[in-house]
Amino acid sequence: MTENDDLAKLRIGIIGLGKMGAALARGLIQEIKNPVLFGCDVAPAADIDGLKRLENGREVEKASDLILLCVKPADMAGTIHELEGSKQYISIAAGLSTARLNSYFKTKKAALARVMPNLSASIGKGVSAVYCGQKDLRDRALSIFSSIGFAFPVEKEDLMHAITGLSGSGPAYVFAFIHALAEGGVLSGLSYPNALEIAAHTVKNAAIMLLETGKHPSELRNQVTSPGGTTIAGLSELEKGAFHGTVLTAVNAGAQRSRELDA
Repeated sequence: MTENDDLAKLRIGIIGLGKMGAALARGLIQEIKNPVLFGCDVAPAADIDGLKRLENGREVEKASDLILLCVKPADMAGTIHELEGSKQYISIAAGLSTARLNSYFKTKKAALARVMPNLSASIGKGVSAVYCGQKDLRDRALSIFSSIGFAFPVEKEDLMHAITGLSGSGPAYVFAFIHALAEGGVLSGLSYPNALEIAAHTVKNAAIMLLETGKHPSELRNQVTSPGGTTIAGLSELEKGAFHGTVLTAVNAGAQRSRELDA
């Protein structure tokens, strides 16, 4: 039996149909033949063909075998308090540990997985870390989040904070870098729309090259960097601004903030 066959037999509920919840619904509909999906949201949202809308989280829980908790961290306690805790649950709330989440359930012992996806999941290109102590639920979570991009398991829950700082917040750093590249092009005479398109494709294709070649980033950087050339002149300016160290500490700051959310 394939992973998708297993998911096809499940009734899956989604509480919270914002960008991430809707992306998960569409990903499952695309990956699984005739999935049984239920969902609810506190605010009106666009209809999703293949998902049956219910009144509230309690109704979604009753109808489902596995429930995706896709609400904001601040809303998670109130959402879980409405539930019985007798099914399987997957939370995508940043910073909230499985122990904290379980404390919100009436049973205090719900079958629970924790996932950290990122913004690109909304276009089916997400990067999602999965932590769960139960193999069957972990495998199901990996299958679900693989439907909207790249998903991988995490063995130690404390590492979810580091992943939040890296892949969770990482798209924002990449967008900031692309914007800076584009404005550098404008400074050198290009129009912003033209520079932005060039910058975005440059970043995208460099990442693809890194993944496809399997080479270390430093090795690929050195292939572009000629003695006394244009690239080393630019890299020198980046290091004057502590580029490497600043990115490193930005990721670490995000990880630390994630820890504070669970304190």
